[in-house]
Amino acid sequence: MTPHVMKRDGCKVPFKSERINEAILRAAKAAGVDDADYCATVAEVVSQQMQGRAQVDISEIQTAVENQLMSGPYKQLARAYIEYRHDRDSQREKRGRLNQEISRPG
Repeated sequence: MTPHVMKRDGCKVPFKSERINEAILRAAKAAGVDDADYCATVAEVVSQQMQGRAQVDISEIQTAVENQLMSGPYKQLARAYIEYRHDRDSQREKRGRLNQEISRPG
């Protein structure tokens, strides 16, 4: 069974391991790690961990990726992924506050 991913905005989308691999590859590029095979392996391990579930939260996937990266040989890749996730969370929070400010009656 392929799970559905519950995104932060509440919508459900089909699980795609390619999205995990792409995120890891972006972090690898930022960290100066040139090992696409390792990135694909991490994505596959995380994908296997999610199989058999009907639904999985996006934060669970990200935490599983972090755990796999931290246990691997490229600590700088793990750090880059974690920093990227933190930056995205901060951007999302700022956007949410801005949207609240805009939608407030004046």
